[in-house]
Amino acid sequence: MKSLTKYLVLCLTTVTIFVACNSAKSSYDRGNYYDAVMRSVEKLRKSPNNKNAQETLANAYPLAINTFMDKLENEDQANVDFKFTKAAKTYTQLNGMYESIQRSPGAQQVITNPKKYYKTLDRIKPQAADEQYEAGLYQLSMGSRDNAKQAYFYFLEADKFIPGYRNVGEKIDEAYHRSILHVVANLKPIQSRFYEVSADVFYKQVENTLQQIENNEFIRFYSPEEAANNNIQNPDQILEVNFEDFVVGETHTKETIEKMERDSVVIGEVTLDSGRKKEVIGSVSAEVALYRMEVISRGLVNLSITKNGMNDKDIVYQDLPGEFVWFHEWGQFNGDERALNDEQVAICHNQRVSPAPPQQLFVEFTKPIQAQLHNRLISFYKNY
Repeated sequence: MKSLTKYLVLCLTTVTIFVACNSAKSSYDRGNYYDAVMRSVEKLRKSPNNKNAQETLANAYPLAINTFMDKLENEDQANVDFKFTKAAKTYTQLNGMYESIQRSPGAQQVITNPKKYYKTLDRIKPQAADEQYEAGLYQLSMGSRDNAKQAYFYFLEADKFIPGYRNVGEKIDEAYHRSILHVVANLKPIQSRFYEVSADVFYKQVENTLQQIENNEFIRFYSPEEAANNNIQNPDQILEVNFEDFVVGETHTKETIEKMERDSVVIGEVTLDSGRKKEVIGSVSAEVALYRMEVISRGLVNLSITKNGMNDKDIVYQDLPGEFVWFHEWGQFNGDERALNDEQVAICHNQRVSPAPPQQLFVEFTKPIQAQLHNRLISFYKNY
């Protein structure tokens, strides 16, 4: 068993190295020399004497260097937008190749003097940070929430290049707060003169959906009480969920009476003159009464999302229906049970039971509504 395990591990390792080396060669053939270098170096870290990886690395590394240098020169001459930002990212990749080779003795045997560009990168980082910072200021000056979101990411990039660059921390906070979509979620309580049921389970699921949406760091939901406590007097949107109408326990009972017959049934036994017994085959019949009680519960929930402003315009207004049918079947018969089919027999053996309680019926009919509401809210807020 141990020999088999060692053999399997060896085979798996060999296959992994072969696939990896083949991937490096494929990257090289496609002209992706940087990827070919990184894959080859990784394979040489695991297998220092791998000939394919050595060959690929020897060919790909100088081509990767030349490709990056050409890119830097072209972007500098063309004076492209965010020139220093792009240059910083290119030098970071160049240094990444250097660091990867330094961590691989097998790769160092192939590339004995890898190039590093730390000083050059340090020299252009302030210029890259300034590009990002100025772009952030411009977007922030445009005034809209979308512009503030773009500004936020520009300021973050500036801070990555030079931590604490100018007053970038304050600008990050400012842009972030101006980027947040403030939504007051008013989950209206049930109002009914006829039913004593609770929507707590339903609204708990709605709250879970809103929390999931808040994984987007730019959206915040508040209850009306939370909005008041946080002094949010003019939210961006008002979200309302309201039970427009519902009925619980609409009962219907259906009775079906049917006469059943079945042929070729053993109905007795006779003794012949010879003393041998013989089955008597004949027909049997029965009258069966089957009952089906259905308790229908249904409702309609309205979802509205209003854009808060001068016109308070509805941007979503949708009715979401749901229904649940609880049922129970029982029956009785007169005659020979063998005349009934299997389903009828099973139903006749049932005892009549009472319907599920109203609260359970309410929860059940709201489940399809909750699913629709979840999908609608996720879809609506995914682009915010």
